[in-house]
Amino acid sequence: MTNFTQQWSQNYGNLVDRNIGLLTEEQQERLRTSKVAVFGMGGIGGTAFEVLVRCGIGTFSIVDKDTFEPTNMNRQIFAYPHTMGRMKIDVAAEWAKQINPDIRVGTFERVGEDNIAEIIRDADVIVQGIDQLKPCIIASRKAREMGIPLVEGWAIPYGNVRTFTAQTPTLEEAYGLPTIGRDVSAITDEEFTKLGIELLLGLGKIEGVADFYNEGARKRIAAGRLTSFAPMVWLTSVLMAMETVKVLLNWGEIAFGPNFTLYDPFKHRIPRGTP
Repeated sequence: MTNFTQQWSQNYGNLVDRNIGLLTEEQQERLRTSKVAVFGMGGIGGTAFEVLVRCGIGTFSIVDKDTFEPTNMNRQIFAYPHTMGRMKIDVAAEWAKQINPDIRVGTFERVGEDNIAEIIRDADVIVQGIDQLKPCIIASRKAREMGIPLVEGWAIPYGNVRTFTAQTPTLEEAYGLPTIGRDVSAITDEEFTKLGIELLLGLGKIEGVADFYNEGARKRIAAGRLTSFAPMVWLTSVLMAMETVKVLLNWGEIAFGPNFTLYDPFKHRIPRGTP
């Protein structure tokens, strides 16, 4: 029997010591040698990223075009006064190195058809934490082409997660988007913006979700400004991180799309819902 701990540095062994017992050493080695691509280092993606780093996953690609700003402070795990104005990917990569000095993190400032293959090259799972439609479509199409599972979730009041694979409907099919079969380059930014807002509003079709938003919040969403709250965002982030680990380890039941797997923390129930 292989003694995997002999292959681990002292830093890594200390990081994952408490994992062993829930995970076998073989499962932990699988995480150490896995690569995850995380799209978005904000509320959803940033928190999922830190959880996955602490799980001991060894290699990442992370993507975000933004810098931290004061309104991120209510929910984004790497947002602090001293990180304001800095690129989110740079702060996240530095933070990950403090947790696991052995980690490998590739950083990317944008998602495009010209670089998506590089971003997700050798990735075992993709975590989709970007709330803009164009990069979501670019990533989901390339993930399907390359046979890489994609884990998705949204910052809504319920914890939510679903996983797309080559065997499930596509992300575009799940949302009923009119982009199916069209070249991304043929779709205008204005259409992407319009469809993105419609997609966000469509999440209100999930049983009970719309009841949490007043008229002011609905107007903000229609204007492209999301309303979010740390407990709700982080609940989904943790579900997405757990789903990612399950996919990597072929562990338990996967939340395959097109339906979301949902949890209502207010009534402690499992609601129904598709977008």
